[in-house]
Amino acid sequence: MGTTLVVNPGSSSRKYALYDGRELALEVRFEDTNTGFEMCSQVSGTQQICESIKESDFKSAFAKVAEETKNYLQRELMGKKLDAIVVRVVSPGTFFQKHALIDDTYLAELKKRESTAPLHIPTIVREIESVKKFFPDVRLVAASDSAFHSEMPPQAREFSIAVEDVNSLDIHRFGYHGLSVASVVRRIHPLIGQDPERMIVCHIGNGTSVTAVKNGKSVETTMGFAPATGLPMGSRAGDIDNAALLELIRKKNFRPIDAEMYINTKGGFAGMAKESDIRRLLDRRSQNDATATRALDVFAYHVQKSVAALTVALGGLDVLVLTATASVRSSELRSLVLRGLSHLGVDVSKDRNDLLIGKEGVISVRNSAVKIVVMKTDEMGEMALVGDRFNSSDK
Repeated sequence: MGTTLVVNPGSSSRKYALYDGRELALEVRFEDTNTGFEMCSQVSGTQQICESIKESDFKSAFAKVAEETKNYLQRELMGKKLDAIVVRVVSPGTFFQKHALIDDTYLAELKKRESTAPLHIPTIVREIESVKKFFPDVRLVAASDSAFHSEMPPQAREFSIAVEDVNSLDIHRFGYHGLSVASVVRRIHPLIGQDPERMIVCHIGNGTSVTAVKNGKSVETTMGFAPATGLPMGSRAGDIDNAALLELIRKKNFRPIDAEMYINTKGGFAGMAKESDIRRLLDRRSQNDATATRALDVFAYHVQKSVAALTVALGGLDVLVLTATASVRSSELRSLVLRGLSHLGVDVSKDRNDLLIGKEGVISVRNSAVKIVVMKTDEMGEMALVGDRFNSSDK
């Protein structure tokens, strides 16, 4: 196994990791925290170091990462060369629903889709171009964030629109956060001692989705054609009544790109409470802020509805997993999301939930019909495995 650099550009963060084989060697994270920009780095076996940075440093993050990577390879790995760079790709389209080598054709197809995922694709394109600039001779691999959902059954994948438009325009429910859910499937057995037959995974971060997993396979998920769909999120509206969207277009004289940006930047918490950071909303809620409380109640209700609906796809529920940053950091958020699910057999232990902050474990009571698990997502590790498969295919 070789060396792999993982590039994970999100809607509000940039995450990077260098793997030597399957061992994590170096991590670097850049984040827009709404109170400023921050960079955190950690060499394996040492303590994480964080510092405030300028917005310009955030925008040119990969230049710093390239320097750190080259130095580490020379200093710690005896001058090893990079074997692959893996970039997380979030884009609508059957073309993008598989892991693939990134070449000029791939990049051109990605650019054509920029308007459909304006919080993601322009950033991904910039990252790919930066990678090509600093590492022009290294194999470049796209880790598809929708590949995990590619085998969803037709009743979950298709829209009720004219079939000729479905086929000619490639309009389907593609789903996202697939790398995150795949990492949960890969790591759930060591944590709880079983591979659940019927599992629901709630990925709650700046982006949010709920996925039904049956025997390790995605059978339904809340995100659809584009990553702005599904549940309310940090600034993304999620699913709204199509007649309401058409009314907004008429009354506000929106062009298609205006409507696209509206549902991506003026929706979710940003729309309801003028604040996209869940942590700040929880703080405001603790101070009896009615607007923040209502926004969080709306969010929790939609997650609860989705969990209940996805049990239909599974025929029941054995394990419920809460993953991604917001889920892992906040016991209060977990309580809000889970409180309306007791009729499904979800029974949370308050003591376990309150104690489990920033860690993995089970937070349900001992006799809960549904086991409730908190897990850190491992998108980066999942992406490294994608790169390793491409490295191995050449041997």
